[in-house]
Amino acid sequence: MNRYKILWIDDQYELLSELMERCEVMNGFEITKCRFAKGGMKEFENHLEEWSAVVLDAKVLMESLNEVPNLSGLRYCRDRINELKPRRYVPMFVFTGQPDLISNEMFENMVDRYYSKGDDDDQLIEDIISAADQQEETQIIHRHQVVFDTWPESRHDLIRILKVLENEEWQNNSVLNDVRKIMSDVMTRFYERGFCSIQHDGSNLSECSRKLGERYMEEIIPVYIQRAIHSCVEITNPGSHRSKTDSDVRDNKAPYLVRSLIYNMLDILYWCKKLPAVEMRDMVLKAVNGAKQKFEIEQQERENKRKNKPFSTQ
Repeated sequence: MNRYKILWIDDQYELLSELMERCEVMNGFEITKCRFAKGGMKEFENHLEEWSAVVLDAKVLMESLNEVPNLSGLRYCRDRINELKPRRYVPMFVFTGQPDLISNEMFENMVDRYYSKGDDDDQLIEDIISAADQQEETQIIHRHQVVFDTWPESRHDLIRILKVLENEEWQNNSVLNDVRKIMSDVMTRFYERGFCSIQHDGSNLSECSRKLGERYMEEIIPVYIQRAIHSCVEITNPGSHRSKTDSDVRDNKAPYLVRSLIYNMLDILYWCKKLPAVEMRDMVLKAVNGAKQKFEIEQQERENKRKNKPFSTQ
């Protein structure tokens, strides 16, 4: 199911719980609820790249339940959303249960269209999906839905990286830092799930990568994922080589590097959907230790066999 991240601002959102649950279960909505205009707009701006749509109560309160309901909160949200349009356009929907607004001239001048609670629920859902599906960010998420479902905490960085891929911005060297952030998230998860015995501390990506790339780990992590991890880490990690890599990408001397880096990253993130839950960490650690012991025994057997092999002059 395609998913849509919706910011819903209404001081009485509890009264809409049945509708919201339906939206989440039947339509793939991921709803972030806010009571007040100011808090909602702060949330909106902090996660600007992520929203599929914003739903506003017509008489949304500004910042306190003690306020007299009026149109100030709606005007504030509308103006802030419009101010941020150069950075990102997000469709806005006004959902009202106030029939007195229908003949309010100020209200009519503020919004092109509104939806009445209880009467226009189905139309609201339909129009949200239609408007969201036209947005580049939503299209990107839907094309890579499994990755976004598996890595919700990396959503913001993923959208930025995948925009580079979709728009073929092969000289955009800022993607190197973004991929490195993703690899930090990957290492944290590998440690939490028991795949890596070294905890990522923000500066030891290479050490974590080497641990995951050990020969005995081939029983746990496919070789192509091990190599993708090594490639992503070594290309994006700070060091003497990064300045050269940055300049080569910027100057179009490595026209395929950015796309190969992103595809390696996607291979890793997609494979990680198979990772067991945190609760199974002890089981994973046992499997890793077992693979290591098996490899060491086989290695010792090969070494003994080599030493005992008869010398031949032929």
